[in-house]
Amino acid sequence: MTDTSSPNGSTNGSTNGARQSDPAPMFYTSIEPLSQSVHKNLKIRPEAEFSFATKSNSVPLTLPEFTLAARHFPILLLGEELVPVAALGIRPEQNVFVDANGKWDTLIYVPAYIRRHPFILLGGPTEDRLTLGVDTSSASTKPEARALFGADGKETEVVTQALDFCNQFHGAYLHTRDFSAALKKSGIVTETTLEIEPQPGQRVNLGTFQRVDEERLKNLPDETIVEWRKLGYLHPVYFLLQSMNNWDLVLNKANMWAPVVSPN
Repeated sequence: MTDTSSPNGSTNGSTNGARQSDPAPMFYTSIEPLSQSVHKNLKIRPEAEFSFATKSNSVPLTLPEFTLAARHFPILLLGEELVPVAALGIRPEQNVFVDANGKWDTLIYVPAYIRRHPFILLGGPTEDRLTLGVDTSSASTKPEARALFGADGKETEVVTQALDFCNQFHGAYLHTRDFSAALKKSGIVTETTLEIEPQPGQRVNLGTFQRVDEERLKNLPDETIVEWRKLGYLHPVYFLLQSMNNWDLVLNKANMWAPVVSPN
């Protein structure tokens, strides 16, 4: 699985607002603050074209997404900060939910991190105000490409909707970061190995990740259960457990055999 430490896909983990001095977040290669004078003629890729995500076998998730994401993907916890990610494939550089033409599987949830691209909030951890940025490498000349500014120089709905979406994503990221910190503090997360059996008796190790241990969850103190219920953390924990049933879907789409998931 690809190791990411924040929904920006960067390694700083400090804020959802990317800084231009930081390494580029996953999927982004040329981020610029959005400007009418600079980008007045820029048109970006069609909304439903996801070719940029074909080589990502995992992508960060935020807490509000668990309800829908748990229907389709295993939700893993990666790194020391226990960042929730959707497993999109098994092999490196493999996303089994998007085809070579950039079309996402019908009826399969598209994670918000992917839908947010090519927009992103820019700013540092000490800044009160984040500004909207755009990945100019997403420029497109296709007939269905989306304009950012109209002939009158005003922002189109593409920009206003993107700003609203990025602000929502930022809030969801902060909530998710707090959730991960609570999981880490609780001690209910254990390291797990994912293996498959390509032939009877032959096991192939596909990697390790962190997941909630159901027995440890049952033994959580009552005061923690009450606190998590108030904070909205209990249902996401159950969705994490439920999502492990989705390995068969991912493996089937990857043309692999059924998994054997075992704790180390």
